[in-house]
Amino acid sequence: MVTGKCCPADCALREDWEDELNQVKNALEDPYVDEMERILKAVSHPLRLKILLMLCNRDQCVCEFNWIFKESPTQISNHLKILKDAGIIDTYYRSNHKIYRLREDTDKTIIAFLHQVWKKNTRQNTR
Repeated sequence: MVTGKCCPADCALREDWEDELNQVKNALEDPYVDEMERILKAVSHPLRLKILLMLCNRDQCVCEFNWIFKESPTQISNHLKILKDAGIIDTYYRSNHKIYRLREDTDKTIIAFLHQVWKKNTRQNTR
């Protein structure tokens, strides 16, 4: 319930204000909030965001990241490791090439939203 009150002293007229705040506190302590935090931290770096946007289109070889971003292979590998440690991406081998992909079991809601915004804005800017 949203009220114009701003603190517990103002809410003293309501009997349930403490229960309501405890429910919110408990909801914020849910492990899924920690997972969202981990995903947002991983996505927050510009290079990692760009990597994820590329992976929304298709699986990518590390050499493709090296070619597009013109960063040192060490830098790109470090960012890929952060994404992998966050549980967002996974790897497999095709021939001698290490391929990166979005993990199947990752909740891609945030990533899909960012990809949708990127695609929409890309289409508008190319017209």
